[in-house]
Amino acid sequence: MKKIENIIKKHFEEKRIVFWYDSDAGYRIDIETIDLPGVSLIIVENNEFAIKYRVLIEEPKTKFLIYSPFAKPELHENWLADLLLSNAEVSIDKASLVLMDMGWDRSYLDLVKEYYYFFNSAQRISALRKIHDGTQSFEKTKWMMLAVFCKSDSAWEDVVISLLVELARGSDEKYKLIRNSGMGDWFWEQMQNLLGYSAEDPGIKDLAYKLFESAYNIEVEMEHTLNHNAIYLLNRFKNDVRYLDDFRSWSDICGDWLNISDDLALRDIDDLLEIDYFEDIERKILSDMVRALDEMTMDFLDIDAVRRKRESSYWYKDYSHEYHVIVYGAYIRYMLNTVDLSMDSFDDGLQGYMTLYYGIDYAYRKFIFNYQKARHHTLLKKLYDDIENRYMNGYLFPLSINFSEKIRGISEYKSGIMPRQSAFWQREIAQYPQSGKRIFVIISDGLRYEAAHELVSMIRQEDRYEAKLEAQLGMLPSYTQLGMAALLPNRELSIYEDGSVMVDGVSSQGSENRCKILEDETHGKALVLKAAEVLAMGSIESRNLYRDYDVVYVYHNKIDAIGDNLTSEGEVFEAVDHAQKEIIELLRKLTAGNANNIIITADHGFLYQHQALAESDFLSESDFEGEQYYKQRRFVLGKNLKSSKPMMHFTAAELGLSGEIEAMIPPGNQRMRKQGSGSRYVHGGASLQEIVVPIIHVNKKRESDVSFVDVDILTASGRVISTGQMVVKLFQREPVSDKMQGITLIAGIYTQSGELISDEKKMVFDFDSENAWEREQLCSLVLSANADDANNQDVIFKLQKPIAGTNQYQIYKSETYVLRRAFSSDFDI
Repeated sequence: MKKIENIIKKHFEEKRIVFWYDSDAGYRIDIETIDLPGVSLIIVENNEFAIKYRVLIEEPKTKFLIYSPFAKPELHENWLADLLLSNAEVSIDKASLVLMDMGWDRSYLDLVKEYYYFFNSAQRISALRKIHDGTQSFEKTKWMMLAVFCKSDSAWEDVVISLLVELARGSDEKYKLIRNSGMGDWFWEQMQNLLGYSAEDPGIKDLAYKLFESAYNIEVEMEHTLNHNAIYLLNRFKNDVRYLDDFRSWSDICGDWLNISDDLALRDIDDLLEIDYFEDIERKILSDMVRALDEMTMDFLDIDAVRRKRESSYWYKDYSHEYHVIVYGAYIRYMLNTVDLSMDSFDDGLQGYMTLYYGIDYAYRKFIFNYQKARHHTLLKKLYDDIENRYMNGYLFPLSINFSEKIRGISEYKSGIMPRQSAFWQREIAQYPQSGKRIFVIISDGLRYEAAHELVSMIRQEDRYEAKLEAQLGMLPSYTQLGMAALLPNRELSIYEDGSVMVDGVSSQGSENRCKILEDETHGKALVLKAAEVLAMGSIESRNLYRDYDVVYVYHNKIDAIGDNLTSEGEVFEAVDHAQKEIIELLRKLTAGNANNIIITADHGFLYQHQALAESDFLSESDFEGEQYYKQRRFVLGKNLKSSKPMMHFTAAELGLSGEIEAMIPPGNQRMRKQGSGSRYVHGGASLQEIVVPIIHVNKKRESDVSFVDVDILTASGRVISTGQMVVKLFQREPVSDKMQGITLIAGIYTQSGELISDEKKMVFDFDSENAWEREQLCSLVLSANADDANNQDVIFKLQKPIAGTNQYQIYKSETYVLRRAFSSDFDI
């Protein structure tokens, strides 16, 4: 009432009597509380003669507000006409007050009166005032009013999406407000204009159905009821991270209504690569990929190309493991169809593993890792069984048998191309304390060569980190105690009957003994830590600790701790994944403590097969004779050892060890039974996977050395957009590598003022091909209805990249086009 009081007061500055005719008596109750000092209130209630007598005779100098709770009568019917004509009249209808409140001129009066329900709320008026500056058209104003109802942005698509989201969440309060306000008919008229939607009884649920139906049918070139704005609207809905679950809900419902799976059964993969409105599309593509791989109608490159294409799909994250299972399965098939597992010598086998064979173990690890993470094992079971069979019988068994034969052909266990693990200290470490430099060594138990190869790539992707991979010949038997001892300074190594290892006559069991051996060699300048201790340290604490030492050994046990356990061995590939990430974190921690020279190595590798072993893969107790001191799955230690099977037999001298102990190792990948231990994860034997031990040299540079691939917009001549869809060719200049990383960009079309007038597309550029044509992508964008306002004007195609650590984007590249369409989007594309 304060605003009304101020308006009335101004009239009393000139006149003694002010009349107020309230046509709908909207202020009848409030008038009793009006605060006008020095003014008497009179309410007209068939008392006109008394009013005249009072104001003219009884109180001729008093100021009066004469309030009539009805419309002003014609002058000839108005008993107070003479007073009215000689005094003032205030016009205070609610619509006029709204105009004053909004700062609008009277051209908005009819709109306010028609939709007064909306304006009969101070909260809604306040919300509208924040987004309306008085210059918007009536149509835009109405969309803003709907946006206030919906608590959304004022673009038409945001209002529609808000209503879809609300209904997906089980409510229709916003839509009820729109109907109650009288704006429902106008809203559905706009749906007709914008989308081509019409129905006898229009509703949000029916609109959702038509949106999904039409968007899908347009993409597959079938008859459709809505126009191409359906694609634009659904893409906006689908790509809004706030509404991921809501889009999924509508997609599931509409997919069922449409029986979309029946139509998909008739489609080829190529018809569906650009479409992701329904989850069944993802399942269809995956199913066809598995079938095509089985029927050999798609090869590894084809399979990987499909996966890359689907990376931007709404559903990809839910099915990324399934995609990777198929991709790695295809790669294993490809490799095993082309690889030659024969070898000319022991060193030839080692060389073959370092350059080629390790890739099959890597792919198998990734295959199993993703298979375990995947949710749809029924889809993948046939492929899984096939890959297990191929890996075991087409790779692991023949490779290990071939290599075992070459081991039998050498008189001494050593290589001409690879240093012995026992030379690690002298070859890799001794030079640092001798030259006054500090060296850090991370020993990760069970980190095999193929995992180290991937780890090197991961390290190199870290900014300012450089890493180089080499290999050393792991000790035989390839078990933890001997491998760990070999990495210490030593002149001779000997194995006791219980399997423990002596270094120059000193026990190497446990951290304390290893630290003592290191301290003796470095005059007390050595430190032994567990990985967990390093990870728990702050940078200042670590700097203060490390400055007093020349050699720091960090023991990391993630892989072997999980793999060498009957209850958890099946999780070893996940343990490898965790170990790699933890080693990266160790590197960050160490370099934060001023570590510049770091070496990563292992005590041994391992063999693993996910499928249970066959009975024929095991040797029995009766297969061995002689004094057996210490036995594990893959080796026996003792004296006078013999076997009825073609075992590999070694003396201590042949293995580069001191003492009289002998070792017997089964050929290939056979195991010996051992109660209480697992059998799928093993080490201790002489397979390439167990004895090719990685050495990774890591250095941190002073300057940044990681960059991102560059992407060009290949513009066509003319640069004119003449239809409702724009297709742009984008080119990734360089192939990705460790130091040249991929980039994800968001594409869209904007007006000169910055308004988005198309859908947005996420474009992933991570191609590693050297062939330029394989690094091209087509970006297809659908224009919105708002694009009509920019017709015959310049518009901007923008590529935007994410700002690290935020949800914001910045312009990466842009090109200007002319939008010149002869007809509306109802007819084009």
